[in-house]
Amino acid sequence: MKRWLGVLLLGWCGLCLIPVWAEKTPGDDIQPDQVNLDNLAQPLVATTTSPASEGEGKPESPIDPRLQEFIAKGRALFADPNLGNGEKSCLSCHSDPVASLGGKIQTYPKYSKVAKTIINQVHQINLCLTKPMKGQALAADDERMTALIAYLVSLGQPE
Repeated sequence: MKRWLGVLLLGWCGLCLIPVWAEKTPGDDIQPDQVNLDNLAQPLVATTTSPASEGEGKPESPIDPRLQEFIAKGRALFADPNLGNGEKSCLSCHSDPVASLGGKIQTYPKYSKVAKTIINQVHQINLCLTKPMKGQALAADDERMTALIAYLVSLGQPE
């Protein structure tokens, strides 16, 4: 369904109203009270088991394959010492990522004693990259940062 948008132009002719047609995008007419927030509390990597007749009980993942790819990239980066100065990886301090970090990334933003201010996930990851790993900070929109966050979120929900 198309809807009419008016464009107001000022020029030689004074005021002109020119009709512009735009495609209606999904969700344009959703009101805040219509949004279902129940699924936001669901774990990112929850898996279900398919019935034996369909796949002999093999686990199925409800996660988008593109997200799974980012989680895998994040897992590889977590173990890569070249993310820092080549001597330490994230695994050097977090040898059991689930035990040491599972559910913690979801607790940000929060106060950091090291930074002495409120920080978010990106700041915390960059603190680890620049302090113990002696590497370079990553931009918030860096694909590697997104992959690391996706991996850390996949480790579990806060208890």
